[in-house]
Amino acid sequence: MSMKNTLEIYFQKQREYWQEKYQTFPQMPYSKAIDERMIVKDSLKDGYIQWQPIHQNNTVDFTALERKLNISIHPRIKEYFTSFWFLSMVGTIKGNILRFTAVPYGISIIDLVNESYRWGSTNFVENKKQFEFGFAKIGNDDSYLLYVDNDTASIRCIQLEENIELHLGDLDKVISKMEVIR
Repeated sequence: MSMKNTLEIYFQKQREYWQEKYQTFPQMPYSKAIDERMIVKDSLKDGYIQWQPIHQNNTVDFTALERKLNISIHPRIKEYFTSFWFLSMVGTIKGNILRFTAVPYGISIIDLVNESYRWGSTNFVENKKQFEFGFAKIGNDDSYLLYVDNDTASIRCIQLEENIELHLGDLDKVISKMEVIR
């Protein structure tokens, strides 16, 4: 299954979760930085908006960025960043909470991917080609970061202070197994 299909299924589960539990689309605090195309019309209430993911229809050329970074970005990583515009992707696996990097409408995909790689590659002494992909709460510890390895598109949670590492599996499989939470 493609990353785009995996994300589509996740966002469908997310919509169903919010509809069943709250009778709304997914919500989050309002910010002027959120492009109005992502906001469900007339949904601003008590400082919160409802939002929907949007299919991306444009093609992103990663050639110059790959040349600059001296890597060939894994196709699933590219597809993660170029399939949908979205504000939140949060879920649980085995009771652990994963909060993935958002791809807000209008942001430069190249800048977002470059920043993700910069943060993912500089947090380690060893020369890792990886992308920072968000945050995780493992047990009661919310200081874990999510990283995706560029060679394999596998994801892991790392607590940098105590050098604890948990391998979760392939990026698309992890997303497809997540249970949606608020």
